Amino acid sequence: ESSSLASSSEDHQVAVWDLAVERDAEEEAEAMQVNEGQAEAPDELPAQLMFVHQGQKDVKELHWHPQIPGALVTTSSDGFNIYKPSNVGPEV
Repeated sequence: ESSSLASSSEDHQVAVWDLAVERDAEEEAEAMQVNEGQAEAPDELPAQLMFVHQGQKDVKELHWHPQIPGALVTTSSDGFNIYKPSNVGPEV
C-alpha cells in the first residue's frame, strides 16, 4: 500500500508504519465496549505503528515482497527473515 513504510534501526528492530492511520477516540471507545476493555492501545505508542519485529542482529536490508502484498524480506548479519504481519496488506 502506498501509505505503508518499513524501517530498520540500530536497536535490531524492523517496524511497519501506516502513515494514513489516525487515532479515532470514538472508534477506540466502541472497541473497548465490545471487547470489555481489552482493546485499549497504549497511549505512548503512535497510532501509525502497525508491527515491530525483533530478533535479527544488524539488519542490512529490507524489501517489500514483489508478489505477496504486505510481506517483508529482511537480511541481517545473522540470516534473513520473510514475514507478513497479519494486520498489514490484503489477506492472501
